[in-house]
Amino acid sequence: MDSQQLCDVESFIILKEIVVHSYIVLICFFMAIYIMLLRKQSRNRRVIRYCMSARIPKILSHLNVLIHDNDIVCIDKPRMDRNAFNILASLAKNIGGLTDSKKMLSTEKLAMFLNTLAHHEKNKSIKVDYIRSGWSVSRAFNECLRVILKLTPVLLVKPNPVLEDDTDDRWKWFKGCLGALDGTYISIRVEAIYKPRYRTRKGDITTNVLGVCNRNLNFIYVLPGWEGSTADGCVLRDVVVRKYGLTVPQGYRYWLKDWQGNNPSHRCREELFNMKHVRARNVIEREFELLKGRWGILKNPSWYSVKVHNRIISACCLIHNFIGREMEADPLDVEMEFHMENQHEHENINTIEVSDEWTTWRDELAQSMWNERLGNQSL
Repeated sequence: MDSQQLCDVESFIILKEIVVHSYIVLICFFMAIYIMLLRKQSRNRRVIRYCMSARIPKILSHLNVLIHDNDIVCIDKPRMDRNAFNILASLAKNIGGLTDSKKMLSTEKLAMFLNTLAHHEKNKSIKVDYIRSGWSVSRAFNECLRVILKLTPVLLVKPNPVLEDDTDDRWKWFKGCLGALDGTYISIRVEAIYKPRYRTRKGDITTNVLGVCNRNLNFIYVLPGWEGSTADGCVLRDVVVRKYGLTVPQGYRYWLKDWQGNNPSHRCREELFNMKHVRARNVIEREFELLKGRWGILKNPSWYSVKVHNRIISACCLIHNFIGREMEADPLDVEMEFHMENQHEHENINTIEVSDEWTTWRDELAQSMWNERLGNQSL
């Protein structure tokens, strides 16, 4: 082996050693960085644990003010008094399966959920008020939503028909009637490709909610999820243009305000029937007004998906039933009563598809009402 080859071998060995040492240095460098990150993460955990322990007294103090101090604050935030809130919390825990987590009580979860529904609070606002993370607020909301829907058999009222011997002047004429049915629009956000299906004739993007309530202002059936265009596009247009549709007699008064104040009394059996009928069906309009007045999340479109939004509507109806059952006096009900009796914002329908059997039944019922009124006037 000549001197040149020997020099090349030595150069190769030296280069190999340099590469090996470089790898060792890089490995040591990355290990040092990894150890530093582990130490920093450990310090952060201790800081988080310390901050959480410092926040717990503030959280408990806020919760105590919200649901334990007085009924005024409790009705304003969760929309029910302290007694009703405790009963709902017990139902949610014992029947719905709502549990206390490691860092959050079930009552706090329920309070955040009701506060979100009542005031349409955003996640950022709730996490500031309750001193929680946005992730914790979102998780508690979805958990409570599932729990409330599990309580459907308990909170949804079973319908009872009007009996033959019923003495209520508003309902006694409608034997076998289970309640009043109507639909309402609730604003919603959908993807651009679906907006034409959810757009109403006024241009609003809404979902159409069908509701049935009994005479005591309790929902007995709720069907959310219809597109906003359904009512006008698929029902009313067909009724109006139908060849054998029944034309509503012109000149007869229908709305409750037509008989209030200095307006004259009923002039014929048709007007008397209209008055009795609108007084009965007025409960569903009042029910929807109460529902939207109680839950702010139903007044404006939310950022929840259509599926979740429909579940929220059902949950609002169920809690509405619970409040009507457990609270002796509902301030919102008293406030809405006068407003609904004087409301007159509905559009008149010119024609309606009807059968001969329905027409005969309606005319006979109207005549019975008129005969009773004449008999009472003669006494």
